[in-house]
Amino acid sequence: MVVLVKSRIEDGIGILTLADEKRGNVLSPGLVEQAQAAHREFIERGVRVAVLNSEGPAFCSGRDPEVVRVPGVPPAGAVLIGEFEQSPVSWVAAVDAPVIGAGIHLMSTCVDVIAGPNARFRVPELRDGIYPRPVAAELARIIGPRRTMKLLLTAEALSASEAVAAGLVGELVPSNDLTAHVTTRAQSLLSLGDDLLRTTRDGWHVRFGTRPADEHP
Repeated sequence: MVVLVKSRIEDGIGILTLADEKRGNVLSPGLVEQAQAAHREFIERGVRVAVLNSEGPAFCSGRDPEVVRVPGVPPAGAVLIGEFEQSPVSWVAAVDAPVIGAGIHLMSTCVDVIAGPNARFRVPELRDGIYPRPVAAELARIIGPRRTMKLLLTAEALSASEAVAAGLVGELVPSNDLTAHVTTRAQSLLSLGDDLLRTTRDGWHVRFGTRPADEHP
């Protein structure tokens, strides 16, 4: 089996690494299946906080262009995003490479995002004749509808510093410091009691609409 996702647990913190370097970590059925398996293992082993990172030239290149959409059947990426939105695990993203389309939606399910200077955020789907409704809705809730529409219409990329200013990213740090910063942030979350950690995680999802308010425990 080709390894598209790597995972491990260190000091109680799960680490899930998107590792399909050849395809830029597109949300292919294979990558999603392996990510789901890692996620299930985290839950089974009682992991409360996990880090989402990547290997290769892209953090996540979004939808898989080689997969033909079937009406009424959600694409693999949407299934993974839904799992992360409903996950009992609190995620922190470490991003130091381009993020495209649905990859931004996946990243936004994390309660915190820390970026390096090589991060770029782009939504080019309109150029391909596709309106990325879920991604657009998620971006609009976080950075505002006007700024979102500009990104859709121009397909321009937000730099890491622009993403911080827009509120899409929580912090920008040097590449060499990214792992340490993300580990510290994950440890801070882990130090919270179960109830407070759950409130923090669910508050993030309810505030930005990834989970309806009436589903808030």
